[in-house]
Amino acid sequence: MAEDYKGMFSFGSMTLAVGGLALFGLLAWGWMSGQALPLWPALLVAAVNVVGAVKLLQETKAKRAALQASAASAQTKRKAR
Repeated sequence: MAEDYKGMFSFGSMTLAVGGLALFGLLAWGWMSGQALPLWPALLVAAVNVVGAVKLLQETKAKRAALQASAASAQTKRKAR
């Protein structure tokens, strides 16, 4: 993680937001039209949400590992002094 993007949304969180909006849109469309949800769009929205959740978990693990690595290197630098 060479750069620190403070205030920016991560890819995983943006994917979940888009998936949530798509799910809301499908539910609203079904409610307004009175029809059942179409299968393929519902499956695609579910797939987007699953991919977003996995990506968010990966990003979180990578961020924690980077923080632990930087904390460990800072601690070894303090001990070396």
